[in-house]
Amino acid sequence: MLLILLNSIAVHTVHVLRAAMFAQMRNPLPVRTGSPQGPRILLLVNARTNGKTIISVEVALERTGGQVIRVTERAEAEQLVRRWDPEVLVLLGWSATTGDWLRHLQFAPRQGDLPFLVVGNSAGEDHEETNAVAALEVGAQAYIPAGMGLGILTAQVCGLLKKLRTQTPVRVVKEENLCIDLVSLRVWILGQEIHLPRRLFYLLYYFATHPDEVVSNDQIADILWGGKGTYLAPNTLVVKIYRLRKILEGAGAKGWLETVHSFGYRFSPPKNV
Repeated sequence: MLLILLNSIAVHTVHVLRAAMFAQMRNPLPVRTGSPQGPRILLLVNARTNGKTIISVEVALERTGGQVIRVTERAEAEQLVRRWDPEVLVLLGWSATTGDWLRHLQFAPRQGDLPFLVVGNSAGEDHEETNAVAALEVGAQAYIPAGMGLGILTAQVCGLLKKLRTQTPVRVVKEENLCIDLVSLRVWILGQEIHLPRRLFYLLYYFATHPDEVVSNDQIADILWGGKGTYLAPNTLVVKIYRLRKILEGAGAKGWLETVHSFGYRFSPPKNV
């Protein structure tokens, strides 16, 4: 009787473990993120890519020291391009419609200069070569075949980020009212240098590259805390905006940052001084 009972318990335990294993396999892979202070890397994954490959690519990207956000839907990727302002786009997998989507993305305002590279996931060499040619013709910085080690991906992204950071400092307003140097992380307003904490620096940079647009509280939370869907207590957000506004006013930029009640905030520097 005891043996029958023990055997029943063992069988039940096996079923429970098996059910738990299958449940874990059905759950979506978690989004992995690197340092929130590092470069922003957007990873768009082809839906047919297996989970092991996805994790390997994410780990390779995180070795750059950047923050990685992974999505599988192009519509979500487009939203993040507008709201999160990634520095590099990485596409895992290529399909016949990817080229058309990238052309559409490049024609959109402020999105045409987003560098991207492609990691192949095709098993056939013929398909891999065809996909590589198509990707490079659309403007990819590089195409990394599926069989090549992912250390190449890390090196390619690091090289691309280094190149971006050594380019000419960005002047976001031609009238010289505002100058933002992304290399030295310095800001000048009306010729006067101001000092900002890192989070406020990137918030001001986002405002400056989206002038006269209403930026919602959700977008500001994403920018401040480096991730989509981040919850930020309303009082915390108000304090950050208040602090940025006071710094701007202290430099003579009073009224540049406007409150749009029930919507968010708008950055509207004067066109001429």
